Amino acid sequence: MAAWSAYAEYNATDTPPELYSELFDALIEHAPGVGPSPNGNLSLRLMIQADSALDAASETVALANLALGQIGLSLTLVGIEVVTEAELDRRQAEPCIPELAGIAEAADILGVHKQQVDRLVGRGDLQAAQTLAAGPIFAADTVRRFAEKRQSRRIGRPVADLGLSPIERDLLNLLATASDELERSSSSELPNPGQIIAEVYSSSRFRVHLGADADLLTDALCTLSRHKLVRTRKLTLAEKTTGDRSDAVVTILAKGRRHASIAHGVGEGD
Repeated sequence: MAAWSAYAEYNATDTPPELYSELFDALIEHAPGVGPSPNGNLSLRLMIQADSALDAASETVALANLALGQIGLSLTLVGIEVVTEAELDRRQAEPCIPELAGIAEAADILGVHKQQVDRLVGRGDLQAAQTLAAGPIFAADTVRRFAEKRQSRRIGRPVADLGLSPIERDLLNLLATASDELERSSSSELPNPGQIIAEVYSSSRFRVHLGADADLLTDALCTLSRHKLVRTRKLTLAEKTTGDRSDAVVTILAKGRRHASIAHGVGEGD
């Protein structure tokens, strides 16, 4: 049997607080979470031991209906979601707010000047999630997807030689290929290249383990960041609860991918 987290929602609004307390007491053996959902319905979450998600869902509905009946409520179930305990932990570790980007951050991702971002927004090519008095705010992943599409339309454009050192080139190459899990060169100048990528967050964003060679890798990342090939940030509080607290989160930008192709000896059109 496995541990499952089941979330159920019932069509009840304006539920008195004392009924939440009674429902909590009736389900106390299953570590319940009881309260109003964002739309006002009655919601509850239970931890269930079951052989499958289907069994966990059935057990949750049976337990919830029994508990509701004990406190004199007869409600209609409007939805249920069942996930493993590990998946629940992963979701709770994620930042509550998605990664956002302003004009400056969007320019970094795209490898352009801030004025060019304004032009892209003005033409309707790049959509802002919201526009505040300080300017447009973007979902960072939306900008990255736009950058990838934009890069595909610029095949064949010459890429300037930035004079990167072998370690800087290898690190950029590693970031560019990490999400594809490609074979890494045994002749890499990087120390322990197989241990640098601690976690893959997305196709462009990674948790990088600096380890004993922190100074060497930090210097390389600083150079790549200065050339607007990558962007780095410190770990969030949630991220610090796992792994090495000295790790960093690195995002390879569209410009970085173009230079990684050149560093790896592959033309953009290949």
